[in-house]
Amino acid sequence: MSNIYSREGIGTHWWFEVLGSNAFAKSTQTTIDRVMDEFNRDYTRFTDTSYVGRLNTKKTLTNFPVELYDMLVVARDMYRASDGVFDISVGGVLHGLGYGDRKHRGKVVPNFWDEVKLTRDKIVIPSESVIDLGGLGKGWLIDKLVAAMQERGHKQFIVNGGGDMYVCSDTPIEIALQHPTKHDESIGIIPITHGALAVSSSVMRTWQHDGQTHHHIIDPATSQSSQSSIISTYVRADTALIADIMATILLIKPELDACLSKKFHLQTILLQSDQPEL
Repeated sequence: MSNIYSREGIGTHWWFEVLGSNAFAKSTQTTIDRVMDEFNRDYTRFTDTSYVGRLNTKKTLTNFPVELYDMLVVARDMYRASDGVFDISVGGVLHGLGYGDRKHRGKVVPNFWDEVKLTRDKIVIPSESVIDLGGLGKGWLIDKLVAAMQERGHKQFIVNGGGDMYVCSDTPIEIALQHPTKHDESIGIIPITHGALAVSSSVMRTWQHDGQTHHHIIDPATSQSSQSSIISTYVRADTALIADIMATILLIKPELDACLSKKFHLQTILLQSDQPEL
């Protein structure tokens, strides 16, 4: 029996590896599938039936999981920590640029969190806003899957969601950092024993719309795909959630690197468009 399990989920390829000689139990696979499928069902913005979809459509939501409240609290805290760079109200912009159904297009809402009403019983968002949890969702899910594997008794393993990952190992695992445009090359190697790595890039997920090329990292200051000089960020953090969020923020506003790295204990590499290798 293999010690690796792989599947597709939330728009990317995932693989899970149990380190050492232990096999990947069928019960662990079942748990992974349940956690991933429930997360996608509940929090995607691409359907009107998810909690996020219902909130975006009705602008008001009750009877929701405490997990959604917790994710929104994190989003609010990261908005403040990043001086507004991390802004979940970019969802309508993504729809409008063709990354989703254009009937849900909207605009970034200035001072979004000043207008949001958030309690454990009710969420109200501004009438013109459409939220997207993509900037934190994968990291949140990776951390959930790590906890699920630990609950199943696994002590050494890797959870990898499309290049964002968490490692739990007794000895360092050397992770190659893929070059964003030369996919058969790496820009370096980072050893990880316990912790997360997230990668964000402006050249990996692109599409054409109205004759222009767009990518999914939206700068809320311009309501357009980020045009910073950074084309790829690599962030090492204690949790996948923090790594995921910081990789997005630093792609948009790299000048926040020093203060955020100090505050959240990060290791970062920011690759510029004119810097093909390190």
